[in-house]
Amino acid sequence: MKLILLLLFPILMAETCSQNNEQNNEISFIYETMTRGSRANYTLTQEDIKVVRNMGGETKASEKMTSKDWDNLIEKMKEIDVPNISKLKPPSDKRTFDGAAHAVLTIKKGDQVYRSNSFDHGNPPSELKSLVKAILRLGETVE
Repeated sequence: MKLILLLLFPILMAETCSQNNEQNNEISFIYETMTRGSRANYTLTQEDIKVVRNMGGETKASEKMTSKDWDNLIEKMKEIDVPNISKLKPPSDKRTFDGAAHAVLTIKKGDQVYRSNSFDHGNPPSELKSLVKAILRLGETVE
């Protein structure tokens, strides 16, 4: 009996570790815009694209994510030094005097959350530009 347990224990441990690694590799992208009068939230996961707008009332919409679009987002993410997105400097400051909406990009990888500094909606730091454009393009297909 002990021999069977000794042989099964490594197999069970390997399976448990494999399941934990799969959970930690879950990725999501959250793009938020806000002004004094409105707010929008785009949440993209491997399964779907969700858009929530709050302008007096709440509007929600969602659509399934295609594998092609998801792969495109992952490729654009790989071009970015994700752990350091909070250190990127925005190219303009129109949001500080209501000249543009505030925008923030958050990337979740498993238990890790990486959040950019606030930047002008439509004018992200150059390192994030390609990913932000892809997120907004997918968000527009839902609306």
